Amino acid sequence: MAWLLVLLLLLFLAGMPIVLAVGIVSVAYAVFIAEVPLAILPQQITSSIDSFVLLAIPLFLLTGGLMGEAGITQRLLRFSEALVGWMRGGLAQVNVLTNVLMAGISGSGLADAAATGSAMMPIMKKRGYGAGFAAAVTAAASCIGPIIPPSIVMVVIGGLTNVSVGRMFLGGIVPGLLLGAAFGFVVYLTSRARNYPTGERASAREVISSFGAALPSLGLPLIIIVGILSGVFTPTEAAAIACVYTIIFGLIYKELTWKAFYRAVVNVGTATGTIMFIVGVSAVFGWILVAEDYGTKIAELLLSITRDPDTMLLIIVATLLILGCFVEVIALLILTVPVLMPLIETLGIDPVQFGVIATIALTTGLITPPFGISMFLMCSIGNVTIGQFSREIWPFIIAIVVGLVLFIYFPGLVTFLPNVIMGEAK
Repeated sequence: MAWLLVLLLLLFLAGMPIVLAVGIVSVAYAVFIAEVPLAILPQQITSSIDSFVLLAIPLFLLTGGLMGEAGITQRLLRFSEALVGWMRGGLAQVNVLTNVLMAGISGSGLADAAATGSAMMPIMKKRGYGAGFAAAVTAAASCIGPIIPPSIVMVVIGGLTNVSVGRMFLGGIVPGLLLGAAFGFVVYLTSRARNYPTGERASAREVISSFGAALPSLGLPLIIIVGILSGVFTPTEAAAIACVYTIIFGLIYKELTWKAFYRAVVNVGTATGTIMFIVGVSAVFGWILVAEDYGTKIAELLLSITRDPDTMLLIIVATLLILGCFVEVIALLILTVPVLMPLIETLGIDPVQFGVIATIALTTGLITPPFGISMFLMCSIGNVTIGQFSREIWPFIIAIVVGLVLFIYFPGLVTFLPNVIMGEAK
């Protein structure tokens, strides 16, 4: 087995896409070590993605893809500008708040980054904001998308483990809002140091008017959460409702065209195919890790270092943050979370706390150099180099790390809402 891990490392270093490298190693294991029929591999792939919970992924992606076409993004931008546009670095603050509001709709950080980036970055650059800063703000704020419910990452975690998706949704609300506030503070300090402009304070009438226009959009997160908690529908059904809600919204306001709908469906189909391929291949590698009992070995190794739950979470978070610089988020999630879950249970760590913290740590990989997907997207939209982006993103990453430490040592920040609304976990 050791030579397979060496092969995997060599393929990584050679620049091969992670999922293909994992697939090659999986085939080599099946042929040369396990000596099982190759038909086992496609069976493992299909069985891993044959999940009602994972069906929420394309539906939430479609919701995110339709937001801009349905006019949701623009309405949220106007409402955000009325609320915080007058502050120092007003447009950057609007960027952060808009991502917080959109996080309650799409469940995808990448979808939020694409929507706000294309709308906000050109305006920010015209008004004197640095291109690298505009890209970094948008990318960092989009990380809130998978933290505040609904969340595609939490859906995948729930599909791979026995952790309640509903409880994780509730657990992500406070951390997501706190991180949004932290990003706003970083924006304020940076804008004050660089003398970025402020906007005019909106009148009460303008605030009320923009709120009325955004109200149908703002009501969607409430419908999703109340529906899940009341048992009216499951997280997957909530994703379908969010999708239908967005379509109806676009039709009522006559902003969603058939051409735009077709384009969104095609893009979501491509993205879903990519995600499910990663899920399937990564699940095969996870099956190998289970077959070789690597979960127990990793647990024993970590337990030999410490048995303190908080210290263990710090080690896990540090590992996920480092690996997230090099491995795609969904692939890393599938390879690590199922292996770590027995260890979490052994130490008595609340699985909801772990699920939310893991979501934040994994999502950070979207913006960390050298391979963050959101980083590449923002650099492409804003015509920014990786170097420019990297210099601007670190204050936001530091804010995320500080937040993770708080959520580890003060678990009530995560578990309070789930325990109050759904009762103590049994």
